[in-house]
Amino acid sequence: RKSSKPGDLASAGNGDADCSPGVRCRTLAALAAAHEREQRDAEFVRRQLPMRIDELLRTEIGCSFEHSLCELICHSASKAADGSDSEAALAARGTLLEAAGCAATALEGLEARLNARSGVACGEYVTPLDDTSRGKLLGDFAEQLAAGVAAAVPRILRMATQAGALELRDEANRQLPCMRESWESVVQCKTQITDLFLDNDEVAMERQNYLFIEAVELMEVEEGLPELGASELPNVIEFLSVAIKSYPPTCSHRMRAMNRLNALLCPAEQPEMGELEQVWRSLAEKVLTIIAEAKLDLTAEPLLDSIAEAKVDSDISDGEWVNGIHCHYQDNH
Repeated sequence: RKSSKPGDLASAGNGDADCSPGVRCRTLAALAAAHEREQRDAEFVRRQLPMRIDELLRTEIGCSFEHSLCELICHSASKAADGSDSEAALAARGTLLEAAGCAATALEGLEARLNARSGVACGEYVTPLDDTSRGKLLGDFAEQLAAGVAAAVPRILRMATQAGALELRDEANRQLPCMRESWESVVQCKTQITDLFLDNDEVAMERQNYLFIEAVELMEVEEGLPELGASELPNVIEFLSVAIKSYPPTCSHRMRAMNRLNALLCPAEQPEMGELEQVWRSLAEKVLTIIAEAKLDLTAEPLLDSIAEAKVDSDISDGEWVNGIHCHYQDNH
């Protein structure tokens, strides 16, 4: 997910709008469809990236184990190559014990990571970790480590002679950089995924900002109300209410949107109410009601509380309740 200009954002609702650079999606429905996809993509990232990080956990520790084992063999073979055959045999026996120690260290590392977690991502869900599930994961990883140690035993035994140690040293020296590179690449991948996860919400908010500003500009056009169908209302209401609620009351484009919605609901002059005007009035009423019920405008909160209480305690209709809210907005904005 990369930051985009407004014109680079998604194709639109009823068919694909031209959203190439420099061309705006000129309907509210198109902007709402773009926003819906951006929200969906952001949520997908929130679900998938932790799973990818968890998938790399055992891989990272496994690569660290293989690197440590190769480093141990390389170091021990170098010492054995510089000594006598008897010293080389002692080095081989000591290396066998230390190889098991490398596996134990890797297993302890995974255990510490798992003990610090209450769950682990699995597919699209987070599986809770208890003693049983932790034990199963550790058991599976212990088998993997044991197989790695067993595969290294024949190599380690080759250093029991000086000639074998010399050959093994050269072989391990060639392998060590590759193993270090593999380990570092896994760590780098995890770091990049973590950075992407942390940046995800910022990118989503930036894209929403582009879309919302364009929507506000579209709502403020003086040539007449833009086209908006009744079937498009749910997506547009969701888009505007989510966007407005994400900004503080002092945000300029939030205030512009609120003022425009209020003007649509309570116009200074009562125009003839055609089908389009009714759709826009319904949009304004529903979005403002959602915002009012969320109590996001702190200046309106005391009056909204009293209006809500009056609505509960009396037979005030939805329309009268909403009009009361909007009269307050007219007084305060």
